[in-house]
Amino acid sequence: MGLTTNVRTFLRSDGFTALAILVARLLLGAPFVIFGINKYIHQSQMMAVVETAGIPGQILYLIIPYQIVCGTLVWLGFKTPWASFLLGGFCIVAPILYHSDWSQPSALSMFTKDFATAGGFLLLWCFGPGRYSVDGYLAR
Repeated sequence: MGLTTNVRTFLRSDGFTALAILVARLLLGAPFVIFGINKYIHQSQMMAVVETAGIPGQILYLIIPYQIVCGTLVWLGFKTPWASFLLGGFCIVAPILYHSDWSQPSALSMFTKDFATAGGFLLLWCFGPGRYSVDGYLAR
């Protein structure tokens, strides 16, 4: 058995798949926890940003826990379908509201990044959180 066969076998193993899904959950959830905390720290500035879409700034008091709680649920792999659905929806609505003016240099980049992240959440919703998760533990 050659090296490429060994690597291919390893990459297709259940152990590697479980580890890859864990890493994917951590990467997908991280921005929401980080930006949720950042929104809490910089509330007045973020309220002004929220209001640029014609939405009352006070909605930030719902967005902050939404992002932090759902991001943490994704990290833990707990209630994963719900958290993935909610964050995936957020990744579709937010760029439509805030990144649809493609005359801005970074708007197209942010728009496509958010839609790609929504795709990651769709995969997580469809295939589940993997073995290394609270949902996986509870299922065993």
